[in-house]
Formats: sequence, structure tokens, C-alpha cells
Amino acid sequence: MLYLLFLVWGGYGYLLWRWGRWRLRPAPSLPALRVAVVIPARNEALNLPICLASLLRQSRQPDEIWIVDDHSEDDTWQVACAWAARYSFIYPCQLPPSEKGKKAALRHAISRTTADIILTTDADTEHEADTVANIVAYFTDPAIQVVGGWVRLRALGGWLGEFQRIELAGLMGLTAGSWQGGEPITANGALLAYRRLAFEVVGGWGPAYASPSGDDDLLVQRICLHYGKEALAFSPALVTTNPAPTWRALLHQRLRWLSKRRMYPTFWTPWGLRLVALAQMGLLLGLFLYPLPTALAWLSLNAGQIWIAYRSFCQMRSPLPSWKAWLFTAIAYPLYMTLLALIALVRPSFSWKGRSYS
Repeated sequence: MLYLLFLVWGGYGYLLWRWGRWRLRPAPSLPALRVAVVIPARNEALNLPICLASLLRQSRQPDEIWIVDDHSEDDTWQVACAWAARYSFIYPCQLPPSEKGKKAALRHAISRTTADIILTTDADTEHEADTVANIVAYFTDPAIQVVGGWVRLRALGGWLGEFQRIELAGLMGLTAGSWQGGEPITANGALLAYRRLAFEVVGGWGPAYASPSGDDDLLVQRICLHYGKEALAFSPALVTTNPAPTWRALLHQRLRWLSKRRMYPTFWTPWGLRLVALAQMGLLLGLFLYPLPTALAWLSLNAGQIWIAYRSFCQMRSPLPSWKAWLFTAIAYPLYMTLLALIALVRPSFSWKGRSYS
């Protein structure tokens, strides 16, 4: 049993090494391409003005901003229309009654714009002044079809908020490294750009269109499989958003992310997810059977995870968590991942934006 556990831990450590290294390429000069920012929005009346204000402060302003209201139950539509009345390049639209969800909102806008580049973001984000310039510049290379960027969480304090900041920082580091290695394990739709033509060529999200998740990584992997790893680039572009407010909200968010685990067109992410879950479960099991070897494995794996997250915090210019937050996350993460994996297998239903999914 111990040899099997070390095999799993070694495999997880290998993935940390394989995907946890990145070096961003300098951004070239800005291309003469039209850029459309697409913002799917549901019940985002309070957050949408912050997002739009940050987009209007861009050093390279988008040519179009599309706000697609996904049957909001608050004043999102009224807010979108008010901003559109002030700026001619902001286009509000509503999903028809027969359609719902983030992918439907994205496709609704993509089918109406003639822009060369589609830049997707969330309504609860705030963009750095050079976000659009940093992400669009990579499309100067005609081989590049999709470009990713960094998403950081606001440092609002509290154990839950710091746990999420450390977890996402580690995930962003692995995302950047996997993209540069031509094996994009995931992506974040809060900041993602791709050529409209590439979206059309690969058929968008394909059979995963009806899934409530995967508007980002499933598309990136389809583009990578069609065009090759040379079509990928990861930029220093950066957006900021809020962490989930409660552990329950975090659980539902992660269950939504995991709901697409059988839809990936590549083997990297499904096997990576299994290995992460097995490694964390192995730490809990090994703690009772082999305390000393397990402690050594825990220290080794956490050293790798902390280094990746630390580099991400530096890249994103985000405040570093306290040593207590690092320690809490290192101790809680195996239990958190084990419970998440079990819940995803036993009862994978979740709620998102006021809707229930199974």
C-alpha cells in the first residue's frame, strides 16, 4: 500500500513540476484588429458598473462591448441600457426566452459582432488599465488563436477568502505553465480572448454547449487540438474579482466546474483531476497507516504547491497571505479535495445564479 501511495504522490509531484513552470513572452506591438468584449450577465446590477468603468479606462479601448442579459431578476438590464445610452459602442441585448446560460449568452453576442477578436469576461470583474492591450497584443502573431490571462481574488481577509486566494493562485500558475507546454489543463472565462474565426472553425463548444460550465477550457482545448500548441499564448493581462462569500457558495462553484469533467476532448485534465484527488485522499489515508512517510510526502507536495502559488502572487502583484493562511490551506486542502471529490460522485447537484442543476 505504501508503495502505491508513493506512486500516486510521485505522479502528482510530476504534474506540479510539468505544469507549474512558466515564463511569459514579451507582448508584441498592438495589431490592427477589432476587439469585442462580451459580458454575460445575470443578476449583476451592482457589479456591472465597476466592470464597465474599468473597461472604459483601458489604454487600448475595445471597439465593442456587448452586455448579454441572461434573464436577470434584478436591474441588470436597466443598468446595461443606461450605459449604452452614454456610449455608442456598448451594445446591450437580452437572451430570448428559449435560451439561457453563459454559453448561450456568449454565442448570442458572437453571432452578432463582426469583430476579429472576442474577449470574454465576467460582469463581476475589474480590469487593470492595460488588460485589453496586454491580451490583444499577442494576436499580432497570425498563428495565435487563443490567449489567456490572470485572474486574482481581492484580499478581503478571513480564512475562507485567503484559502480561495491561495488555491486560485496555484491553479493560475498551473494554467500558465500547462498552456506554455501545449497541454492547457484549464482556462478562466473571466479573462480569455480568441479569434472569432477560430471559434467558428472548431464549432464553438461542440457537444458541451448545454453544460453550465466549460465556456473557457473546453473551447481552448478544442482550439489546441485543431490548430496545435502554437495557437496558444498566455499573457500578463490581469483582472480582479471577489472570492465566494461562503463555504457553501464555494462548494457549488467547484461542483459546477467539475460538472464538465467527462466532456474534456483531451486526456490531460481528466487524468490530472483524478491524480489530484487520489493524491489528497492518499494523504488522509496515509496519515493513519504511515504517519511519518505521509508527513514527508505532505511537506514535499506542499513545498511545490506553495512555490507555484507564491510565483503567481508575485506575477499578479497580489498581497501575500499570512503564514497562518498558508498553513491553514496546507492542512485543509487534502480534506477539502477529498470531500469535494466524494460529493461530486455521490450528489453532484448544485446551484448557480439562482438556478439549480443536476
